[in-house]
Amino acid sequence: EANNLESLISSLNGHFAILFQNQNFTLAIVDRVRSIPIQFTEISGDFFISDRSNTLKNLAGFDSKINKEALLEIEMSGFVIGSNCVYESIKSLTAGQFVLFKNNKSFKVNTYYSYFGEISKSNYDSLLKELEVTTISIFKKLLKNIGDREILVPLSAGFDSRLVVSILKHLGANNVKCYSYGQKNNFEAITAKKIANKLGYKWTFVELNHKTEKSFYNSIFFKKYTQEYDSGTAVAYFQSLSTISYLKRINFIDDNTVIINGNGGDFISGAHINSLFEKLKNINITSDAELMSIITEKLFDKHFSLWGLLKTDKNLSVIKNNIIESLRNRCFGLNKSNAHLFYECSELIDRQSKYVIAGQRVFEFHGNEWRMPLWDDEYLFFWQKIPSQLKSNQKLYKEMLLKNNFGGVWDESIPINKKNIRPLWIIPLRFISKIPFLLFGKKAWKNFDKVFFYYWRDATLMICYANYFRIIKFIKVNCKI
Repeated sequence: EANNLESLISSLNGHFAILFQNQNFTLAIVDRVRSIPIQFTEISGDFFISDRSNTLKNLAGFDSKINKEALLEIEMSGFVIGSNCVYESIKSLTAGQFVLFKNNKSFKVNTYYSYFGEISKSNYDSLLKELEVTTISIFKKLLKNIGDREILVPLSAGFDSRLVVSILKHLGANNVKCYSYGQKNNFEAITAKKIANKLGYKWTFVELNHKTEKSFYNSIFFKKYTQEYDSGTAVAYFQSLSTISYLKRINFIDDNTVIINGNGGDFISGAHINSLFEKLKNINITSDAELMSIITEKLFDKHFSLWGLLKTDKNLSVIKNNIIESLRNRCFGLNKSNAHLFYECSELIDRQSKYVIAGQRVFEFHGNEWRMPLWDDEYLFFWQKIPSQLKSNQKLYKEMLLKNNFGGVWDESIPINKKNIRPLWIIPLRFISKIPFLLFGKKAWKNFDKVFFYYWRDATLMICYANYFRIIKFIKVNCKI
């Protein structure tokens, strides 16, 4: 019976959360990337289920005791590891899981999918062609689902959103609008305008500045959003929150508009494994334990570095153990050829699903539907079998896009991620400040630059949520110099 249920759930496709209840049991399922969260708690012998911890913690009799390890994880990375929540009494399904409650007396959590599998032995050209066919298949399916409804794409200077708009154009979609936002003359917007013009799509720019964004983050609207979507498993994702509000006020979009972004493209195509790949390429591994230690340390360095003060050996040990525990029933047969999948599986079930993908709540809050084509099941199944040498630096992904030149926006006339520094006044200050760091090295300068100058350079201005003087107050803590 359990095997039949798991087989049935594994046959489902798409982005969803499902609740089913009859007289004998209650079943709750999240999709392969947890696009819609499900959490549950037990109060006085009864189970309560919700997509938000805020709903659960407001129930009478709720135990609000804080999970100290989960809180530490959020402080260090912005998200928790595994099924925990900042409240000890709440459990959360992770990507690719379902929970079965029997007679409201007991429950069992099962994993039906993990971003893990056998590495393909197909040759490069075959995989390149398969990626092209898979990508087109995903977007054909998406357009059939959306029909003639208007599409809005947040457009930047990188690969992923450009992939979205260029494939839409390639497949003949015409009811498409694009927008960019941020500080005036930022490189993302400059390039995005060129892309939209080349494709013949309407484009608009939403200019942000520190004054307007500070005001927005102090608004009732923002507070309502962060309270309503308090997940207890990650900090609130609010990028684009103010810009979607603006686009609705000026009637650039309406409630029927479907928003499609390039969410997840950099991760799924391999951009996050570069450091691990380079490390493993040049060393001999003597044991599985040594290999797992390298994987967890790379995850720790990449994602658990928000506060330098917290990067202690003790906390490293806690984080590593929790990562390993969360992978225990998901990934098997560790070796150098599949080590990148252990890394990526951990990141998917934690950072990607709980924080990055949670960005879709921004669109829901405004009453709009969303689609995430780069998190489509077809893409998951394709990318989980690709060897690390073809994923590192997004080798296969970039080659496919440049070779096909969908929409004619992948040639040298429109650069990819050609960055500039804005505002202009910050350039001489950074140059002067960089001179003393010739004694400390590149890493020390990078940390200093991030803490001291990023506040003014951040094109999205999300950083305005925090007070600048509070940030630089901890400069020694964060830079470790």
